[in-house]
Amino acid sequence: MCPIPEKEQLMAVDPLFSPGPAADKDRIVYAEDGLKRESSAPCQINCPAGIDIPSYVALIALGRYDEAIEIIRQDNPFPWVCGLVCTNPCESWCQRRYLDKSLCIKDLKGLAAKMVNDKGRGYKIPEPENKFTEKVAIIGSGPAGLTAAYFLAWEGYPVTVFEAMPEPGGLMIAGIPEFRLPRHVVRREIEAIGAMGVEFNVNTAVGSDLTLDHLRKDGYKAFFLGIGAWEGLKLAIPGEEEYPQVLSALNFLKDVSLGKKIKPANSVAIIGGGNAAVDAARTCVRLGSQSVSIVYRRTRSEMPAHFEEIIQMAEEGIHVHQLTIPSRILGSFGKIDSLECLMATLGEPDESGRRRPTPVDGSEYKMPVGAVIAAIGQKPAVLSYPGLGDLELTRRETIWVKAHNQQTSISDVFAGGDAVTGPATVVQAIGAGKKAARAIHAFLRGQDFHAQAFPRPRTMVPPTRMDYHEKAFIQRQEIPLIDLDRRMHTFDQVELGLDEIAARQEARRCMRCDICERCGKCVEVCEDRLGVSAIKFHHAGESSLILKDYARGLPKCIGCGSCVNICPTGALQMEDRDGERLILMSGTVINRIKLERCEGCGVHYIPTILLRHVNRLVEAPDKALGQKLCPECKRIAHAARIAGGQPDFSARRPTEAETY
Repeated sequence: MCPIPEKEQLMAVDPLFSPGPAADKDRIVYAEDGLKRESSAPCQINCPAGIDIPSYVALIALGRYDEAIEIIRQDNPFPWVCGLVCTNPCESWCQRRYLDKSLCIKDLKGLAAKMVNDKGRGYKIPEPENKFTEKVAIIGSGPAGLTAAYFLAWEGYPVTVFEAMPEPGGLMIAGIPEFRLPRHVVRREIEAIGAMGVEFNVNTAVGSDLTLDHLRKDGYKAFFLGIGAWEGLKLAIPGEEEYPQVLSALNFLKDVSLGKKIKPANSVAIIGGGNAAVDAARTCVRLGSQSVSIVYRRTRSEMPAHFEEIIQMAEEGIHVHQLTIPSRILGSFGKIDSLECLMATLGEPDESGRRRPTPVDGSEYKMPVGAVIAAIGQKPAVLSYPGLGDLELTRRETIWVKAHNQQTSISDVFAGGDAVTGPATVVQAIGAGKKAARAIHAFLRGQDFHAQAFPRPRTMVPPTRMDYHEKAFIQRQEIPLIDLDRRMHTFDQVELGLDEIAARQEARRCMRCDICERCGKCVEVCEDRLGVSAIKFHHAGESSLILKDYARGLPKCIGCGSCVNICPTGALQMEDRDGERLILMSGTVINRIKLERCEGCGVHYIPTILLRHVNRLVEAPDKALGQKLCPECKRIAHAARIAGGQPDFSARRPTEAETY
């Protein structure tokens, strides 16, 4: 089903989990299509692309990889790319981290994509539901531009992508090193977009000789600018312009990606602490540089680069000069000799909320280097391309857009990705491209566009059934890496990812926050109405709750089912089978209580602990506990006493539900 726009007419379908009969009707969360109106899973809510993470994780646990990928590709055309290089903001919100550790969400996505591409039939190419005639031009083929092309083609528009480089992919091809993102992965996913009818014009720079006005004359009705941010910011220190060995990080990475694999020097200093800085440093190691250092003005713990990359960087022998500010570049005869630096202390917070580095007087020292790579940030080169039109820019020289629809100051031009945000992540660019595609569709159809505040589940997959003790003690799976020596001397992929067995085990750790709303109604009824306090949620952050009793079950639970009765999402369920009453939370059995067997008809009918609790509430005599009869048999016995005879329980016919 094409996700642009959201369908208004929905077929009435029963939800997978029915709310309890006594649930507050105002809290019922299901729509007429049987899915929730809004996602309750923090991972999905905080995914820039809005991917239905719980559903695809549940499908991976069942080994249904094709279905998992189809779920992902409803929101993200690059599951394999993101499975390797996503900065996984979803994992920072995973509620499992309050129990032990977050799920390996990124790596699960990568495994599913690998299984479908390497061992399956490849991606299913979606068929557009409509066929429109308005042509759309995508300028730039990075993750934002290609995502916009994907969703617009899915909606039914003829789409052409214009790319200045010899190959589409943008940063994914020419910026992120191969040891993190193998090129065949990117090409495979771009081929799937091409199979939807998207045309690619490479070696075509729009904005110089070819302008947007030229394209308008060719019949293009809307444009998306995904031109990235390739122009490196200057260090603004003496000596920067004097030596050819002063390089921009992205230009350096681009040259290496396009085949110019030459080490910049034996000793290299990379200035900056983001992902580009770490990528450049690790690339220098693989090119043969003997001494590679990162110069960062704050501490290593404050580096914005991805944590795993920082750890791997350290393993590869890259040193971080912390609290260090470069002051000038020194050299002679056109070659760099050293980088002069100042030590720093952290002062008052700046506009980002982080403490501002302050130079220490008299702390100058020289670092012998043969090359300096600047990685302190980038900006889009909009001013170099007047043919893009008179676009309004921000003070950072990024493209200004309306926040809700990615529309620029020119009505038929939309933009997203690093050209708008400055250097960000692949998944953020994907989210921008997806939103812009929906906005372009609304623009071309003359409709008002309203950005969806919260994502909805794409489907509702039954959870994997297991006991609480098994759920609690499945450990987070480790991601294997290739041998360190091989890492340092080749561009082979470093992270090998999860294998199928490990992935399915990891997926079983999911707590299925898409089912439970964590509203606390079960806690209220158990504590306030029954005085039992058997089920307890604990605070998980500022605005969420989590059931942490997986490790011990619910030892105080009396099996009354009041929590099940009041649950607005059906996350809590109760089953009687094999002489036990099972209490389930989102598919996990969180308690097993032995049921009493009726001495009359033989039906298992009530937990003893519940019987005792009820007798205490009604102040029944202790001898009442000795009469182990179900309600039907008690009526037969009572009628027999009135008649002065013996009860005949053989007339009792248990229902099918009672015999389970």
